[in-house]
Amino acid sequence: MTARKVTMEETAAAHPPDVDNAPGAGAPSEGGEQGEQRLLPIGSTLSLGAVIALLSTTIVSVGMGRLAEVFTVPLSTVQWVSTAYLLAIAVAIPIAGWAMDRFGEKTLWQASIVVYLIGCVLAAVATSVGALIGARVVQGIGGAMFEPIMLTMLARAAGPKRATTVLSMVQIPITLAPVFGPMVGGVLMDNLDWRWLFWFNVPLGLLCAVLAQRILPTDPPREQRGVSRLDVTGLALLPAALAGLLLGFSQLATGGGIGAPVVLVSFGVGAVLLIAYVVHALRMRGVPLIDVRLFATGRFTAAALGSFLFGASVYGMMFLLPLFFQQGGGFDAWTSGLLLAPQGVGTVLILPAVGRLVARFGPRAVVLAGMALAAISTLAYTQFDPAHDTALLVVALLVRGVGLGTTLAPALSTGFTSIAPENTGRASSALIASIQLGGSVGTALLAVVVQQQLTDRLGPNGSAASVVSSPHLAGPITEAFGAAFWWTLGLCVVGAVVALFLPSAERGGTPAET
Repeated sequence: MTARKVTMEETAAAHPPDVDNAPGAGAPSEGGEQGEQRLLPIGSTLSLGAVIALLSTTIVSVGMGRLAEVFTVPLSTVQWVSTAYLLAIAVAIPIAGWAMDRFGEKTLWQASIVVYLIGCVLAAVATSVGALIGARVVQGIGGAMFEPIMLTMLARAAGPKRATTVLSMVQIPITLAPVFGPMVGGVLMDNLDWRWLFWFNVPLGLLCAVLAQRILPTDPPREQRGVSRLDVTGLALLPAALAGLLLGFSQLATGGGIGAPVVLVSFGVGAVLLIAYVVHALRMRGVPLIDVRLFATGRFTAAALGSFLFGASVYGMMFLLPLFFQQGGGFDAWTSGLLLAPQGVGTVLILPAVGRLVARFGPRAVVLAGMALAAISTLAYTQFDPAHDTALLVVALLVRGVGLGTTLAPALSTGFTSIAPENTGRASSALIASIQLGGSVGTALLAVVVQQQLTDRLGPNGSAASVVSSPHLAGPITEAFGAAFWWTLGLCVVGAVVALFLPSAERGGTPAET
């Protein structure tokens, strides 16, 4: 929720001209008790959309082993069920601003719900892993719109003075969604077919669609909206570049190593397309999909890298942990999902204090300490056994959540304060996309690492995520995951290094919003 909070308050407070001139801003926001009563149903409806998008990110984490078994595929393939969803979100988020101008917020929200539900149904009826991955892309494109629309509509409805009130209202359910996602997924996997990981979101999406039709304010006439030109060239180059690079990562373990033709071609094509996009974005007169000129500011680059590493560490760990507890510890899906909850709980506990910590110690010190705390707590997962040291690992995960919970808001706040106010919208897209892109890369990287480690210790049969836990295999499996957790720890260490480039004190001496 930290990403949403900083972004929204920057939109509402630091950049009021955009809010005033936004669609539907002809009338001022309602004040007093009537305004608060109107904000409650609007905020609840919008936050429900964000919740189901987050559930789709985490609910499948406990089912990766089952999916690998059902489709008879290795980790390097099944990880795309998560990676494709995150990558689709990262690419689609920058389109949201143009789409809201072109179609209106309510119309886009309803269309996004439809796309999201189509993705859910296609995933639930998929008969191959390729079809499932494709369905997750559709799901991600729909789910990507929920956050930007929520920020825009709530910023307008609340106004600068009531932004904090609205954020406190929507913060709790959205922050807790990643906590309950693995638990819900565990219940579904233990009692129902894997397809219910995707059927589960259908009634929630339908409820969200009904509430949106009844509660969300009507879009203004189209002639009142200024529409910028969509960056079609960027839309063709950037997704293909990112997909090529991620495909190269995923093929490292199964394609014969770094020198294999499929790996070299994937990396080469991805790199060329990425360079082409950067050249295009620098030369484009209008607004590119991701404005790379923002990265000319060192502090913004540090903020984006911090957001990227946060996403890589969080989502990568969420991919590893269920497999670690199920295969190394012999736990069922429900228990594995429950054991993931402490990380989210730790983040929820520290959120109210982040603003005060940053105001007192500055972004650099807070992010550095948070990443160091996350790294130290991750160390436990490289050393201990999930079956015999479960309690210690749970405590370590709680501490890790506290550490990571202090990192994102200060990094994002630094990013926004390092640019001109008129660039807030583009910065928001770039920073939120960085989080999702980091999650994609982290998941792909760690899937390759753990698969290779399992193969080295268990032979060809260890290449699948569906290794059956047994006493004589528990040791090698735990060692394999321990080696992968060193990479997660390394992400935290790199994040600590990036924190050194953040400012030592807040700009203007005002507390960062969390």
